[in-house]
Amino acid sequence: MNTDHCSTLNIGWATRCVTPERPVVLGAQFHMRISDGVDGPVTVTAMALSTDDSPNSSLVFVACDVGGFRHKWYDENNFLEMCRETLRARAPEIDVSRVILNATHTHTAPNTLIKRYGEEPLPDGVATAEECMDVLREGIAEAVVEAWNNRKPGGVSYGLGTAVVGHNRRATYFAEDSSRRAGAVVGGFTRMYGDTNDPTFSHIEGYEDHYVDLLYTWDEESNLTGVVVNLASPSQETEGAMYVSADFWHEIREEIRRRHGSHIQILAQCSTAGDQSPHRLWYKTAEERMLKLRGLTMREEIGRRVANAVDEVLPVAKATIETELRCEHLVSEISLPRRIVSDEEAVAVRDDLAKLEAEARAGTNNYRIAQRARRVLERYEQQKQSPDIPMELHLIRLGDVAFATNRFELFLDYGIRIKARSPAVQTFLVQLAANDGWDGTYLPSERAIANRGYGGGVYDNEVGPEGGRVIVEETVKGLHELWSR
Repeated sequence: MNTDHCSTLNIGWATRCVTPERPVVLGAQFHMRISDGVDGPVTVTAMALSTDDSPNSSLVFVACDVGGFRHKWYDENNFLEMCRETLRARAPEIDVSRVILNATHTHTAPNTLIKRYGEEPLPDGVATAEECMDVLREGIAEAVVEAWNNRKPGGVSYGLGTAVVGHNRRATYFAEDSSRRAGAVVGGFTRMYGDTNDPTFSHIEGYEDHYVDLLYTWDEESNLTGVVVNLASPSQETEGAMYVSADFWHEIREEIRRRHGSHIQILAQCSTAGDQSPHRLWYKTAEERMLKLRGLTMREEIGRRVANAVDEVLPVAKATIETELRCEHLVSEISLPRRIVSDEEAVAVRDDLAKLEAEARAGTNNYRIAQRARRVLERYEQQKQSPDIPMELHLIRLGDVAFATNRFELFLDYGIRIKARSPAVQTFLVQLAANDGWDGTYLPSERAIANRGYGGGVYDNEVGPEGGRVIVEETVKGLHELWSR
């Protein structure tokens, strides 16, 4: 690495538990679920990095055990800006534009989206979305301030491991499926979690990424203090459960700390994984047999696999610690073309909405699904006056390593394009990064749009492949600019 412009690195860590003390509504599903217990805490973890040479050499990563951040069309309050306002009041010395929030996309975290499931009153004793949001915001603020104040001279090293965690979840068939559910699933050649024991099953639609990007942090005596673990899978092995949980990230943290000490911090990052999940679509019997023989749950097995990857890279990483290196952080806003809702699609969505509203009048709580239909029709009108939507893009150079964010559940194809063309030795991609009031919908690949099915239909994405290509090009261009300085 060129040592010009290298500076001493300062590193700080902090973690907060953000598990509410009462039952909560669990988010990230179409139906309301009230938690019946806690299966491990949900947390926020902050890692602050800075050097002394320039303002754009500071950043704070904050990994949050949540499904995602705020949907702008549910409520106009901007969660990211609310967090920034809190931080400005408590720590004006922190540049809040350089605080990056990312979701691990667990489906068993407290819901923080107001009116996500309609106007129905919650049972007595159940925490509201506003209360859950306050707990999350307070935890984020405390963790960021503590991590910033904890900064001390230290070092980092990096490496590439492997662990089978995420799988492509879209099964593709020879025959087209014409069935569809109003407001939710559009038929096509591909089905999410489709049955592969079917004579019409052809193939799994897309690729998988079993690399684990690892960044280790060390104190001045070369003692391990933390690990950034970046892998291409949302944390939803037990996504339909009725308890509060960080899902497999809990087991990953527990296993790493069991091996290396309870003080070790783990920053969880989900790479591009809009078409990935930890669920297996084929060879299930063989997987289940191995779990039974080992006496492990699948979440524990994932924890074992990822901890093994951390351990396999650790000796090499400890031999290559850098305490002085180049650190640059660029923040910009890019414009992405909307996925255009066609006239024909708008007609079909109006028909769907009429059916959903009739179901609602008959007593069905389908509020969230109906909201999706209403949102498509809003987009249909908005695209005429506002054909683009914004995205805050963070690009970081840390020595020979890059980080790049996006706000979507970005399909893996785009991540592979970025990594293949990046000038960095390793590129940590971070999806579901909080943006200006917008949550991230799916951003499907070209083949997913053609095959349709959940994730590839008009209900599931505000931005389509044209916007995905813009993210790739802007990210690659920005990284090359950082590397050319």
